[in-house]
Amino acid sequence: MSDHETTVNIFVHLLNTQPSLFSEEDRITLMELIQNQADDIQFLSNAISDWLSEHDEVDEVLAKFEEIGTKAPGDKQANTNIPKYELDKKNILNEIQQSSSSPKDVEKPTRNN
Repeated sequence: MSDHETTVNIFVHLLNTQPSLFSEEDRITLMELIQNQADDIQFLSNAISDWLSEHDEVDEVLAKFEEIGTKAPGDKQANTNIPKYELDKKNILNEIQQSSSSPKDVEKPTRNN
């Protein structure tokens, strides 16, 4: 996987697994940003990287995943459990949209007895 693919893949993984990192405003901005890019992994990765440069918390989490995913000398595979996502523009937009209604962030109501 290229560096561009890795960045986008981890970013999509964060949308799926840690949607609380992204505010509704972030999602709207990201939707507009991705929609305005060519459907090319390098352009999409660069746009996401530019966005990350202004969002330190998300950037730090992504950087930790990148460190985990790097190969140690002599290793045949990266040490990561991150699934490989479809990395085209349509799927990234879908992931951004789905992260806003993710049940992972919704707190379950508690019953008062």
